Amino acid sequence: MATKKISIKNLAACREHVPLVSRWLWQQWDKRHERTLREVKYRTEHCLSEKCPQTLIAFYGRQPAGTVSLRAADHPYRQDLGPWLSSLMVLKKYRNLGIGQALQRELLNTAKRVGFKKVYLFTELKNYYEKSGWRFVETSIYTEGRKVGIYEYKL
Repeated sequence: MATKKISIKNLAACREHVPLVSRWLWQQWDKRHERTLREVKYRTEHCLSEKCPQTLIAFYGRQPAGTVSLRAADHPYRQDLGPWLSSLMVLKKYRNLGIGQALQRELLNTAKRVGFKKVYLFTELKNYYEKSGWRFVETSIYTEGRKVGIYEYKL
C-alpha cells in the first residue's frame, strides 16, 4: 500500500474548509461547553491570518485530516502567557500517521517565522507533548475545576 502524503495549509488559503474545521472543533470541545456551532464558526473565521491568530489544516492525501491553531490567548487564567498552540486535533481514522506531529512542527515553525520566542499549550494529556520537546511548566486549574498541565516550547 502506498503511503499518502501529509500536507499542511493555512486555513486562510483554503477558506472553503472553515465550516468543516468549525464542526470538528465544536464536536471535540465546544459542544460540551454549550457553545453553538455558529459561535465556533465565527471564531474560526477570525483565526485566518498569516501571523496570530491563525489556523492550520492537515490533509492526508487530498482528505482533510486535522487542525491546529496559534492564538494570542487560550487559557482563561493565564493571560500573561502566549502565544498558544490551541485545538490540536486529528480525526480518529487518521491518527498514528504522524499528522499531529506534523501539525505541531508547522505551527512552531510559523510561530518562529513571525517572531515569537516561545509557544505555550495546556492539556490533560500526559506523555504526549514531552516527546516533541515541550517542557512542563506547571499544573493549573481550568474550567469546571479540572487540572491541566501547562507546557512551553522554546523556539
